[in-house]
Amino acid sequence: METNEKSAKTIKSLRVVMVILLLIIAGLTIVYFQQKQQSKDTQEMLQAQKDSISNNLLRLMNDYSELETTNDTLNQKLLKEQEHAKKLYAELQSVKQISYAKIKEYQKELGTLRSIMKDMLHDIDSLNAMNKELIAENVKVKEEAATAKQTVKELEQKTEELNTQVAKGSIVKARDIVAMGVNQKGNEVTRARRVNKIRACFTLSENSIAKPGTRNVYMRIVGPDDFVLTKSEADLFDFEGEKIVFSASREVDYQNSDLDVCIFFDNNGELLPGVYKVTLYMDGYMVGYAEFSLK
Repeated sequence: METNEKSAKTIKSLRVVMVILLLIIAGLTIVYFQQKQQSKDTQEMLQAQKDSISNNLLRLMNDYSELETTNDTLNQKLLKEQEHAKKLYAELQSVKQISYAKIKEYQKELGTLRSIMKDMLHDIDSLNAMNKELIAENVKVKEEAATAKQTVKELEQKTEELNTQVAKGSIVKARDIVAMGVNQKGNEVTRARRVNKIRACFTLSENSIAKPGTRNVYMRIVGPDDFVLTKSEADLFDFEGEKIVFSASREVDYQNSDLDVCIFFDNNGELLPGVYKVTLYMDGYMVGYAEFSLK
């Protein structure tokens, strides 16, 4: 009788152990697949950023190839930067798995190449203008041209000043901006690992001369590492003649009176502790700025 009871207890204990082991195995399996999916998502985002940099490099290389000048010094510099861009593009294509650090490095290199391109364009335009002026120059024409040029310049300056005043006056400013990290319940949190969303709430100020109607407000969040938080490199908007990436956007119906707005950025990655800079844009202008910190 005692032997049977002991056997029953032993079997019961084994069953409990087996159930616990099965639960542990199931839990480990779920964690494994979650980590695998997160790693896959991260690599896909980094690959998208790599492709974006590659496309920008191709366009930059094409721009370099279209530059023309008779100045030997500029030609040598042009060839040097062309080779630099080609080398950087080839290096980028050879990379199989990209990292955040490498993406930032390539973005910095791309920015340098763009800056050099702008400087060279300015130098080439200056040389071309100088050559044309020397060919057509004579004393009488030069004096008349100088007088006319000054008159036109003054008129253009006055027109530009008036246009600038009107444009500035029609800008809708954002005030009372409050940006913060929030959890799933919408409550403010200061720990980076607890942030579910980044929220920016503000008021679009009354402006009687602004154009009423629907338009988009764009939010751009720059982290402590100077890296822009974004869902996709394809999320771009026009600002000062360039396409720049944004973090989140919202369509609003502005009717020339105060309008309260909140924009949310869903956090799908690991945020760094430090200061986050939030910039707001509308109608091609920067309309507001705020900062917040995470621990």
